[in-house]
Amino acid sequence: MTYSFAYNLGMLKKHYFLFGDEAVNHQYHELADIPLLVSDGKPIDVHFKEETFKSTEYLSERSLTVTIPSTNKGDLGKFKKTDPYWMGSDSAVTISKVRRYIGLAPGSTFEVTVWSEETLPDDLFLTLGIRRSGELRLKKTKPSSKVHLNIYMLSQVYGLDEQTILELYNASGKLVRGSDYRKHHILDVDVKLVNDKILPVVFGG
Repeated sequence: MTYSFAYNLGMLKKHYFLFGDEAVNHQYHELADIPLLVSDGKPIDVHFKEETFKSTEYLSERSLTVTIPSTNKGDLGKFKKTDPYWMGSDSAVTISKVRRYIGLAPGSTFEVTVWSEETLPDDLFLTLGIRRSGELRLKKTKPSSKVHLNIYMLSQVYGLDEQTILELYNASGKLVRGSDYRKHHILDVDVKLVNDKILPVVFGG
């Protein structure tokens, strides 16, 4: 989300031609040079449309895509079998999971906290996600007392040391690990602690 904010507010330049490592990997280090800190989105009222599971069988180069709609209550369905018998092969190569997508229904609500040296608009429209196909409308509200933070951003982008990150974790006591090393989150960190420990690093104060 930090990228989306930075592009929309003109803090980052869009690159139309990239080559080498820059063409396939995000250059997260550039986020450390802009006066902006964005918390993770905290789910407030979330509903799901569908769940899509994409897999591939590497040796035969066959792929499988399954989409399961959510129930009336918005709860995700469950895959009863992720390796269908008709996708098997004589060599008994397993189908390896590549990606799992969850579609959010329109109207789902998240809370995000943004620290910026510039005054932000009260109403902001962003695009984000795969191929920037997700649309997000942000409206100014009362400041939150607790926020969710991304550990990868704290350590690898802003350079917080392990002791400071451990202090943030101990103060919140809640850690959620994702499927990727960039998707580990510390939940419900007190904003006062963010102001004291993180803002001086991000804004150089």
